[in-house]
Amino acid sequence: MINNVLLAVDSFENSSNALSFMQRMAGCVSNVIVLTVVDNTFALSRTGLTKESDEWDEYPAAQKEEALAQKQLKEVTTALNNMGFKAEGLLAAGTPINTIPKKMEKYNCELLIISHRHLSSLGRWLNTSVTRSLLDDITRPVLVIPL
Repeated sequence: MINNVLLAVDSFENSSNALSFMQRMAGCVSNVIVLTVVDNTFALSRTGLTKESDEWDEYPAAQKEEALAQKQLKEVTTALNNMGFKAEGLLAAGTPINTIPKKMEKYNCELLIISHRHLSSLGRWLNTSVTRSLLDDITRPVLVIPL
């Protein structure tokens, strides 16, 4: 039995493969930390800016990004709890490459489950692969689920 798993989901609406896989893991995993990492630029609530602030309305893109991340976390966490897991949602600000290992350590996670988007050669050249970087940096097992 694996006690603690960190399931990293991005704020795209592509969590169905991860949920399908987790359904097969029922009985093998007890606790799931569902983590969504939002870039610091889009993490309004993490900067101390509240909805009551006069400046809140000046950042519509950040509002949308954070709301989408919160919605995704709630949906994935609810689905996992309905499957019988003890799931907790966690929204963190920063970069996935820096944040995921720190959260794995903090929550004593034995396994990282992360989804992977297949990029073209140009896409890989322009955008650093979070999954590839994590595979190089994390000392714990990593399970990669294709989208």
